[in-house]
Amino acid sequence: MSLVRRIARPLLAAPFVFQGVRTALHPEREIDVYPPAFDAADSAISKSSAPGFLDVRTVIRATGAVAAGAGILYAANRCPRAAAATLLATTSVGWAGRKKVWELRGEELTQEVQSILTDAGLLGGVLLAVVDHDGRPSLSYRANKFVERSQKKAAAKQREIEKKAGTLDKKAKSAVATAQKQLAGQRG
Repeated sequence: MSLVRRIARPLLAAPFVFQGVRTALHPEREIDVYPPAFDAADSAISKSSAPGFLDVRTVIRATGAVAAGAGILYAANRCPRAAAATLLATTSVGWAGRKKVWELRGEELTQEVQSILTDAGLLGGVLLAVVDHDGRPSLSYRANKFVERSQKKAAAKQREIEKKAGTLDKKAKSAVATAQKQLAGQRG
């Protein structure tokens, strides 16, 4: 892994780890952003066949814990593409609860727009991390190469078997011809 990646991965992961831990410890911060949506989700969960202990607070805590874990995995370069994809999925959901920017004015509007752009920049970095191969080919590329190598080996093996079959065919014909000659010599 290059020096740039060794430095950049923990730097990119740090805000996600921090926010994930914060969300896991204090889910009410997320719920307080837009309570009607969370109340509706909570009532939908309670009406479903989900276990009784499952509610919106638990889902938000789990999402925060997953985001923190994915950030740690990404920072440690363990399954970096999967970890980045998990970060992308878990943090994109939080954007739904943003304040209504069009209702804000002055300094509050400026801060909220700056926060949105910062988050967008982080998500852009994570999106790049999802497709970063770090010098290693993607899983689909490796699978295609495996199939190609297998097909070449199978074709070579088939040619080898056909060659042996041809040789055996010639030997069999020769043995039949010899047997016919011997049989003809015994009759005559």
